[in-house]
Amino acid sequence: MQSKLITGLPESLEVLHWHEEMFDIPKEADVLFSNANLQNQGFVLGKQAVGLQFHLEPEKDNIKEIVVNDSQYLSGSMFKQTAKQIIEHPVPKENKRAMFRILDYLTE
Repeated sequence: MQSKLITGLPESLEVLHWHEEMFDIPKEADVLFSNANLQNQGFVLGKQAVGLQFHLEPEKDNIKEIVVNDSQYLSGSMFKQTAKQIIEHPVPKENKRAMFRILDYLTE
């Protein structure tokens, strides 16, 4: 995932993608994030709104709760990960910094 619209974001992010519903980017918005699997991963609408198709906010315990309570998602996921792989994967520290940078962008 990559963004050039908001300065100070990492070159790429490793995020939790937990659903495969998709959205269309509003005509007035700019694509914020995309990747090889999913083009519309995020958008920014001026300084008014940001839409994301993934999660930056979960901590380790939150991820375990999501996996345990919504495990049926894994059976059809395009990412082909097991519950164990997801739960044991470390949460990247840059995700929290990226989330705060995006929120700062909206208030600058």
